Amino acid sequence: MAHRPSFPLTRWSTDRRVAIDTLALAHAQMGELKGPGRPGRPLEIGRPLAHAYIVRVVAEFQAFTRDLHDLGAELLVMGSGSRPDFTALLVSAVTEGRQMNRSNSDLNTLRSDFRRLGIQGLNGRLEAANGHWATRRKPRRRGDKAYYEDLIRLRNALAHGNQSDLDRLRREGVLDTVSWGRARLPGLDRTAKALDRVVWEHLRTTFGAEPW
Repeated sequence: MAHRPSFPLTRWSTDRRVAIDTLALAHAQMGELKGPGRPGRPLEIGRPLAHAYIVRVVAEFQAFTRDLHDLGAELLVMGSGSRPDFTALLVSAVTEGRQMNRSNSDLNTLRSDFRRLGIQGLNGRLEAANGHWATRRKPRRRGDKAYYEDLIRLRNALAHGNQSDLDRLRREGVLDTVSWGRARLPGLDRTAKALDRVVWEHLRTTFGAEPW
């Protein structure tokens, strides 16, 4: 059976991408920063817009993971044979208190929360589903996993106003710019597709039929 994209994945590539691109467009329309006394984008305005863009990218991806987890929980409960009038209660029990509701969807959070759905070894399964996830055989390429971790670290530094962390990330080449953030989007697309496939395959194996 071939994997079919879920509604959360489709929404990530449509509505959520529009929300991300809107900030990028606002940043671009201000023009490029020029030299002193020349027209361009004021740094004091352009930089906050860039920071808002990075935060929005991470927020929209976290919303995607939450949508996918909601869908997985609902399908597991519905497929368990429980009475329909218990569905809402059981779905709430599966999703209540999950880490993605109150903190970043970093790798530890994703592993912990998707383990609630019975998905074990998430990191290895993502690597199997996404050839760019880890690049141990190509040490000069960091891979989508490392870039995802960079995004989370950058978002935290910006959201918490931690200048020392932000300076350290800049020295590492993790930049608080729209161009750097946009360059991470293809990796997030691959990660979203891989996570979607992992959940699809888990549910298909569990129930013996295509989950969506």
